[in-house]
Amino acid sequence: MQLVKISDHQIYSDDRFVKKDMINEEKALLFTLNLKPGQEVPPHTHGESGLIIYVISGNGLLNVNNKTEKIAAGDAIYCSGNELFSMKNTSDENLSCFASLTK
Repeated sequence: MQLVKISDHQIYSDDRFVKKDMINEEKALLFTLNLKPGQEVPPHTHGESGLIIYVISGNGLLNVNNKTEKIAAGDAIYCSGNELFSMKNTSDENLSCFASLTK
């Protein structure tokens, strides 16, 4: 068993968004995505791995395959690995998400 505290992984940088791994095992990768206002995760895919995101705090915009949705604390999102994914913090507060890649 591994126990981690999400709050210990909510780390921000003025330079760029922060991806902070919490658990990285053979079949599971859990991490946080932390974005200050104006920061973004550039468009990318995850190959054969599905992506699950839960918005912990803040809000912003999520773009999947050129479809943009507003996201806010409490939202959960699933993207298949071949979908083009990006995210931007469009608010005045920090945006933090819990994420998991299926392997």
